[in-house]
Parts: sequence; structure tokens; C-alpha cells
Amino acid sequence: MKKIYSNFVAGANTSLSPFLAADNNTFSQDGFVTSYKLGSALKRLGYLRVGDVAQANKAITGLFDFQQSPSVQKTLITMNDSTDDDTQLFYNNAGTWTEIAGAETAWANKANINVEMESFIGYCFIVGYGATDGYLPVGSLTGTTFSTVTNVTNMPGAKYIVRYRDRLYIGNTDIAGSATPYRVYYSSIPSAGAITWTTATDNFDVDLSDQITGMSTNWDLLIIFTKRRAYYYNQTAKKELWKRGCDNHRTIKNSGGLMFFANRDGVWVSQNGGEPENIAGPVIDFIRNGDATTFFAEIVDEEYHLYVGDVTVNGVAYTNTDLIFNIPTTSWRWEEYAADMSVFGLIDSSGDDRLYMGASAGQVWDKSKYTDASPVYSDGKIGSTEGSDILATMETRIDPLDDPDVLKKLVSVTVYADRAQQVKMQVKTFDNNTRGVSKYLPLGTLKGYVTKFEGLDLNFNLLQSQFSEFSKLPYFSIHAVEIEYVPIGITLNDK
Repeated sequence: MKKIYSNFVAGANTSLSPFLAADNNTFSQDGFVTSYKLGSALKRLGYLRVGDVAQANKAITGLFDFQQSPSVQKTLITMNDSTDDDTQLFYNNAGTWTEIAGAETAWANKANINVEMESFIGYCFIVGYGATDGYLPVGSLTGTTFSTVTNVTNMPGAKYIVRYRDRLYIGNTDIAGSATPYRVYYSSIPSAGAITWTTATDNFDVDLSDQITGMSTNWDLLIIFTKRRAYYYNQTAKKELWKRGCDNHRTIKNSGGLMFFANRDGVWVSQNGGEPENIAGPVIDFIRNGDATTFFAEIVDEEYHLYVGDVTVNGVAYTNTDLIFNIPTTSWRWEEYAADMSVFGLIDSSGDDRLYMGASAGQVWDKSKYTDASPVYSDGKIGSTEGSDILATMETRIDPLDDPDVLKKLVSVTVYADRAQQVKMQVKTFDNNTRGVSKYLPLGTLKGYVTKFEGLDLNFNLLQSQFSEFSKLPYFSIHAVEIEYVPIGITLNDK
């Protein structure tokens, strides 16, 4: 008897029993991409350093694609200075991270600040907050000119900033040391290329119980989150929208009419403003065992990347973990990076959307794509110098192969794959005769397009397979796995 697995497009699901999981589910999927070429499992790609390092061993605290005009664009980052006293602002100057004068002076004695930025009327407007040093003095930037006055006179400090219709909105605010965590302020409508701030009248409060934890826009509405609720504002009315909150502003991302956000209960998505649905079921243990207040996210090429960091799931410790939800296939997977990331950003690079990843050690990394002219096969490539090996491991579901009560004999396993010369394959048997679970038993290494493992002396009731590889080799593609077996008591000639 034979069974062929040629479709893993449903992605990983760590929370289903063996009897509920489908053949196209995986039990774990670390570094394997099954949503790019449907029907095949590809090893993930790595990332390349962007330019030099602005300040070594200081975490990137803000990362933003400043679109000043159709012809002027700057990638901006913020980070502590060398003494961890002040916050600095840099832009990517043709591969050299160049400091923008004036920002560090304005932001003296403000360190470890989560900096948020927004483009509007040809300026980048900057706010931020840190748990120790409080609110960042506001600023505006055009070109390489930083100002604490231009278009920001009387503008309150704030944790969050978004553009909605024809105004700027800031949330969870502060004026001269007097915090207003429930308040939203908004700018004037632009006039002659400038905006003003009238704090006495141009504001409204939200909730008055839980502080504002994030803001975004979609469906022609301004959405304001607290820990337990979300509200909408349409420049006329303000109403409660959902009894679902968000734990970190940086997890709120939009893809068309979909809004994604995360909290301690999962990852939520609202379509066209409807009641959010929790889509985190297949990876819910990553959420439950992590700290949702530290999560951050980005959407690139219809994939929601949610960085959860270090987390232990089903007894396995994962490091620097990026949970990835592919929107078209509604499937989850994850990747462990060599570097610890501190912020994600969507950057337009010559018309191509790129996932930039700011690291806790000061680097900015560009995540490679299969469509790149020169894909990156290691984590942390710098110029022509390769970085760290990439781990790829995938476990199939635990399969009863028809009847779990029937003991079976494994005859052979055949794998069809491209460029998989170092991929190791193992199987795990579940045998009711021994009332236990075996360890993974190595079958061998894939050697060509077709690799057949024969002469296997294994009996099982349920069977699970695992593929693993750790290298800088070009990515491989596993197309199909064929399991040949017979029930015990039936000879091979009787099949």
C-alpha cells in the first residue's frame, strides 16, 4: 500500500490532535515555505545587511520609509547614542547611515524610546515614548533638516501618530509633563503647505479607563485601540467598535480591507470593519507563551510577519522567532533568525516592497526574496561575505495511515526534491505494542531528485516524518513524499 504527500499548503498547526490534522498540515514548520510554490516545500531565504552600522550594539528603536515626495525618499532609523543617554536619528545615505543634526540635541536624556513616524505634507513627523525617560520631544523633518518648531509648535508629545484623511492624529499624549493617556489630538487641515496645533479645542478622549495602546486607519475610519477595546472616529462621531483590544501598536497592520493586530489572546483580523476573527489557533502556543506587549509586525507581499522573539512551544525552545501568516493560503509557519530583531519596517526599494528588520545589535537587515536577482542563502550576509547557516526543519502530521489500530510495516520512503543534497530525513513511529513513542530514527540524506530509502525494519501504528537541514546552500524544494507500507500479516507479494 502507498500514500503520497504532495501538498503541505495548509501550513503548521501545533494544536491539533493526530486525528484532526489533515494531510496538508504540518506539525511544525520552521524555515520551510509552503505558500510560495504551492505543492512544494522550499527552504526559506536569509537576509543581507543594509549599508554599514550606524551605532554598534544599540537596538534600532524606530524604522520608517519617509516618502517626502514622489522623487525624494529616505529610510530613517533611530537608536541610542554610544552612552545610552540620548536618541539619535539617521538616514540611509547611499549605504552610509548618516546622522541628522539637531535630533540628538533635541532628544538629549531620552533613551530607549520607541519612536513612531508619519509622512504628511512633505514632512516626517516624529513622536515616541520610553518607559524610563517618558515622552520624546516632538520633531519634524524635511530633507535633512530637523526642527522642533516647524509644523510642530504646540504639538503635544505622544506615543502614536497616524495620518487620517486631511489631518495628523496623535494618541496617548503629554503636554509639559502632564500625561493624558486617553486623549487624541489632531492637527489643522493643511494651509499653504503648513499645519498648526490648537490643543485647547482640537482633541477628544477615548475610554477614560484603559489607556490608548495603538492607532491605525482603514475603511475611511480612524481606529483607536485600548488594551480591551477598539473605537472608531470619522471626524464626526466617536463610538466603540469592538470589545477586542491590542497590546502593542506595532502589531497593527493593514492589507487592503484587512486589519491585523495582536494581543495576549491571539492574532486578530477584521475584514471591512467587521468583528475580528482570531486566526492564531494553529500557533496559539507561541502567543500564549510569549509577551504580547513586546510583539511587533509588518506586512510584505501579503504576509503578516509577527516577531515573538524567544518562546518555548511543546517543549521546544525557539529563538528570535518570526511567526508568518500567508494571507492568500491562510497558513502559518515560522522562522528563527540568527539576529535578535527589535523592529520591522516596510521599505519601498526602487518600487519593490522589502521587509527591513532592525536588530538589537544595531544592524538593519533586508529580507531576501525568491525573485531577487541574487537570493541570500545565509542569515546576516554583509556584502559578499556570507552570514550564519539557516535552519530548516519540518514535521509532517502524525498519520495513522488508514487505521490506527492496525500494526503496519514500513517498506520504503521515496522523496522527490530539487537541490536537497544535504536534507536529512527521519521518521518517528508510534507503536501500541510498546505503549510508547520512539525517538526519530534517521533514514539518511537526500541525494538527488528521487531518493528512495528501502530495507526498513520498522513497525508502527502511526507514523511521523521530519526533514531538516542547516547550511548556507541554495534553497531546496521538496515536492512529494511517498510512503510504502503493508499491514502486518500481509506479505509483500500479497499487496
